[in-house]
Amino acid sequence: MGFKDIVDVIKKHIGEDPDSVNRSEKSKDAQAFELFLQGKQSVEVAIELDMPADKVEELRVQYWRLSKLDNLEILYHEAEYSLSLLLRLNNILKNKRITKDKDISDLIELANDGLPNLRARFEVLLNQITTLENEKKSLSTEILGLRNSIYTNNEIIRKQNVQLRSLDRKLGQLQLMLRNTSKDSNYHQVAKIVDQRLNDKRSLLVTALLAVFKTLKTNP
Repeated sequence: MGFKDIVDVIKKHIGEDPDSVNRSEKSKDAQAFELFLQGKQSVEVAIELDMPADKVEELRVQYWRLSKLDNLEILYHEAEYSLSLLLRLNNILKNKRITKDKDISDLIELANDGLPNLRARFEVLLNQITTLENEKKSLSTEILGLRNSIYTNNEIIRKQNVQLRSLDRKLGQLQLMLRNTSKDSNYHQVAKIVDQRLNDKRSLLVTALLAVFKTLKTNP
């Protein structure tokens, strides 16, 4: 039991109600310690006793020292500006049910040794992802070029097929005309005359010269 508890028991034994004691008879420091004992926060003590924040914080540290909470006092001074981070870390550990010293030691060891390796591995993977993305873009561009080339070649093949069909039709028409001509009675006579003319070199030369002169006259 603390001294306050002992005093309260004595006062009750002699017939005094501890709560009936006039608080104004006590110093503000004592009143602050009493409020800290009741679990009041620093801001509540500052409001209730109308004390400056610095004074309340000083009394809070003294209260810890008087309550044998020296480690808490040391921690407060060492982590004054990062106390919120420590509380946040504590809440995370409690939520993850990491409360044993060994678990915390393993976690710290992992942070010291494992995290740098994880960061390095992350950088390697990030570079690999960047390389793969660049290769993907290059392949996409190449595929697009091949598709365009295939489309162009298909269009050329289509046009050539159209021309081929047109030539097949003309060839068929010429073959039909040739067959019909060969059935004509004058065909053999005309062919004979043509053969004679072609065999007559003099006549053929005159015909060729006339053709040349006519061509020169038309287009000098």
